[in-house]
Amino acid sequence: MSTLSCRKADAPDMDWAYQLFKKGLKTYIDRTWGWHELFQRHSFMANIPATHFTIVSAGGQDVGGYYLKPHATHLYLDMLLIEPSQQNKGYGTRIVRHLQNQATKQQLPIKLSVLKINPAFRFYHRLGFAVESEDDVRYRLCYRPLPL
Repeated sequence: MSTLSCRKADAPDMDWAYQLFKKGLKTYIDRTWGWHELFQRHSFMANIPATHFTIVSAGGQDVGGYYLKPHATHLYLDMLLIEPSQQNKGYGTRIVRHLQNQATKQQLPIKLSVLKINPAFRFYHRLGFAVESEDDVRYRLCYRPLPL
């Protein structure tokens, strides 16, 4: 399997990241609330600073990215995106395992939310995330590292 490399996004990368977001999540957002292109694009660009979005590459090709927000009491995985053509190749698992190792070193849990209709719920559950709470449309998940 290819070695993964990570780099911080720059402003031009964010158009690619938005298209990746759209390819990956539009169906679930549309079925949950309806998709409003201008709102989604503006919200994505306004809430995800390029300098905080990490692009992941394998074999010289960008395969995905993530946005991890550090908080005093936890890490928040705001977004994990994998190119649809690159899914089911282990990239998402490797990224999450890397983040779990980081969380273990810092002794901080990782929190995230996932829409109930998104099959990514099973992915996170398989990787040790447990449901902390839920509402009508999403699960709030948490991974708690074992003490060092």
